[in-house]
Amino acid sequence: MAMDFLVRYPDYLADALLDVVEAEGDLDLLKKVEGIFDADEPSVRLVRMVRWKRGAYENIADALALLSYYGLVRSMQLKGEDGKVRRYEYQISSKAMAFLDQCVADHPDLVWYRDRMTLVMRVASGKSGSKLKDWQYEHPTYGKTLHGDLIPSIRVEVEKRLRAISENLK
Repeated sequence: MAMDFLVRYPDYLADALLDVVEAEGDLDLLKKVEGIFDADEPSVRLVRMVRWKRGAYENIADALALLSYYGLVRSMQLKGEDGKVRRYEYQISSKAMAFLDQCVADHPDLVWYRDRMTLVMRVASGKSGSKLKDWQYEHPTYGKTLHGDLIPSIRVEVEKRLRAISENLK
């Protein structure tokens, strides 16, 4: 859900990417963040999620069932020594990769999703879902959203931050 949130909220993704830009001074990544706002993605690509007990939420059981049925994804429950489920992981099959490559070949506009996931993985790599959710809660706008309400955009503050970082790095 934390990675899905970053796809659906381009402004939060841009903010997370700006953390990487500040840490690494990556000007190519800065251009990608600028591209998010140049394409008006926080308005055009925003797909709102509800704030729930453990963060941004949408029931993904139906989507996972369909992907699992076609052999594209396999759900795994990872249990602790006490036998309780500690986390869920989803293994993506090689069949899924071939399917996605064919989809992009047939419908080139879908490359946006592949490119977006590359950026999300830049942020998420090496972090657990809990760590990503902790980062989300650091945003006052997100953290103060009441349970059951739609999570609002942080576009204005991220654009302000982007301008400041751009001026400092260029």
